[in-house]
Amino acid sequence: MLKELRFKIGEQYELNEFNLESLESTFINGLEYESYEYIKNDFKALFGVEFSKNIILQYNADILSRVVYEFDIAKLNIVKDKLNQFNCKKLKLELIKNNDRCNLLVSKKE
Repeated sequence: MLKELRFKIGEQYELNEFNLESLESTFINGLEYESYEYIKNDFKALFGVEFSKNIILQYNADILSRVVYEFDIAKLNIVKDKLNQFNCKKLKLELIKNNDRCNLLVSKKE
């Protein structure tokens, strides 16, 4: 599954810096995360399901802490089924419904 997710939580900002466009910072539990849109056009789907928007990478102190994948809400059950097939002990995977979209948030388990 880690290969499918493409980005590794804990990797350095420098690995993707030339493929990122800066977004507004995000504060989560008192920590600031620098958010970037992944603009390289080489990764458009997860589990065969196309993204509805570019991936968002969130870094804290230049370390990748969170990845946000966005899908059309109609694909929610497909993404859920695919996630249920994997037992990922090190990553926290959250599916969040947001109107006509759903987000898959990937972060490190605490």
